[in-house]
Amino acid sequence: MRAGWRGRRGSAWWREEVTEMFAVVQVPDFVVHAVLRHEPGMASGPFVLVDPGQGSPRVVALNEVARAHGVEEGQTAPQAMARCPGVVVRHRSAAAEGVARDALVQSAHAFSPHVEWTGEGCMTLDMRGLADPGPGASVEAMAGWGRRMVEVKRGLGLDGVVGIGPTPGIARHAALALEAARAAGKGGGGEVVRVVTACEAAAFVAGLPVSMLGPSAHAARLMRQWGVGLVGEMLRLGQGELADRLGLEAFALWAAASHSATRPLRHERLPETFAEEATIDPPVETLQPLLFLLRRFADSLSLRLAGAGHAAGELVMRLRLESGDMVEQRLRIPQPTHRAEVLFRMLGTAMEGLRTAAPVSGVRLLAEPARAHQHQFGLFESALRDPHQFHETLARLSALVGAERVGSPVRHGGHRPDQFRLVPPDFEGASDAVGRRVPEMQRPVPVRRLRPSVMAEVTSAGGEECRAGRGAGGTGFAGAIPDAKGGGGAVMSATGIAALLDPLFRPARKDEAGSGTGSGTDPDVLPFPGVDGGGALALGELGAAGGLAKAGPWAEPGRPEWVRCAVGGGRVRMAMGPVRSSGGWWDAGHGWERVEWDVMLPGRHGLRLAWDGTGWSVDAVLD
Repeated sequence: MRAGWRGRRGSAWWREEVTEMFAVVQVPDFVVHAVLRHEPGMASGPFVLVDPGQGSPRVVALNEVARAHGVEEGQTAPQAMARCPGVVVRHRSAAAEGVARDALVQSAHAFSPHVEWTGEGCMTLDMRGLADPGPGASVEAMAGWGRRMVEVKRGLGLDGVVGIGPTPGIARHAALALEAARAAGKGGGGEVVRVVTACEAAAFVAGLPVSMLGPSAHAARLMRQWGVGLVGEMLRLGQGELADRLGLEAFALWAAASHSATRPLRHERLPETFAEEATIDPPVETLQPLLFLLRRFADSLSLRLAGAGHAAGELVMRLRLESGDMVEQRLRIPQPTHRAEVLFRMLGTAMEGLRTAAPVSGVRLLAEPARAHQHQFGLFESALRDPHQFHETLARLSALVGAERVGSPVRHGGHRPDQFRLVPPDFEGASDAVGRRVPEMQRPVPVRRLRPSVMAEVTSAGGEECRAGRGAGGTGFAGAIPDAKGGGGAVMSATGIAALLDPLFRPARKDEAGSGTGSGTDPDVLPFPGVDGGGALALGELGAAGGLAKAGPWAEPGRPEWVRCAVGGGRVRMAMGPVRSSGGWWDAGHGWERVEWDVMLPGRHGLRLAWDGTGWSVDAVLD
């Protein structure tokens, strides 16, 4: 529980009893690590950043390796290269720092909702509810939380230390002391977490050097002249004596040295942007370096999304070319996820077919957050085993044959055959009518479509029979069909319909069956290539020799009587039609017209013939 407020000194609230614990995450050389977080190999060598906005760019940040070679802040780039010939010089990137800041805050929100961005590379977390502040096992619990924070930061490419204490000030002192010990080679076996409990806070602060409080250069010089090097020695002087000699700055130093003063945190709002960005220097022309960078982006975004309780619904990848142009690709994720391997597979598939006009000098990857997909399936329903792999396969097929040739067919408006478009598969929005049982009498005739259609040569009836087919009174049957009295006419009776359908159900005669499709002994069967040993007479020869009639363009022929094609041939035993369809007449140059006939040939071959104004073709085989 919180103790009562005891007073106010300066601008800091303070109280004597503290039952809360705070954690401070400190990332040393944050500006440098923000640029190098996706290039870990360069951090082992000397590295400096210069500010390109200055008239004479000077070093604004550097790593410890460059500092050990004599490079200092404020030097120009030539001076830094003279001190350290192998130093790498880069420009400071405000965009990279903003991305790193968002990544730190988002990862911190996975541990506590009370997060404050205290300074450059420094965050303060209120650990209430995470562990009790008492001694013993609670200290180990808080140290475990601290180690988990460091592991998450390392996954983001930002190495740092964590200090835990009863006040924000004590926690920050613990983090700075651990950072200083690591820089001096006294890291205690690579320890990254320092826990200071309330009972040892006073002794801990007294043993810190005065420089840890952040005094001004004038105050630091005066205290060195007085022989004051530790905080405990400064506290023994007394606040009044210190204020007489240092002025108002003494109150700030006294508050920083207090082991009980605390303050409310300035809560940082959780960033809603999940993006990673990097500059590539020198620009790359091959795929492998980009894939390496995108893999690190996917790992980082996965950690950030998981910590915030989100999943990626869409990926937006922007490539900045050396010429200044931008290339953008949007990748829709079939089921929102934060799995790094799934995100990277999608990026790798998209990059395989990508071609750019210039080398790539920068890349930015944005993950649009979404909620994880939840769906309640029925007893006999199930989802795809791996929908991401299924859509990845579709993406690979699209890259090979083209996106317009992959998908589920959907009919267009109109009656023109094979008029459809391909859309991405949608298993969730499938129609309820799919799989619904249709009564036997309402089922359409089973057909096997031929794509492409097979050319055919057809002998049509004369003008009288053609007129009979057109004037059939809407019955759809051509020619005179025998009724019960043997007469002919266009009006069908029940007996005539039975006689018409009789060949479909009665057993084939031996002379019709033969070898199954007709033979040369049947006068109604024409020999043709590919049908039971037929002759090798070509279609053109048949047309020339047999005098087959062909109508002119858009002239509708009569009832088919003889058919010759690669899938069947012979005298037409039964014909149903014509079925006329047309469309596009309102659009100049895009009009079309068709006439279809369903015919039965010897050997019980059923074909669907189509006349498009220029010639006959077989569109389907009737089963």
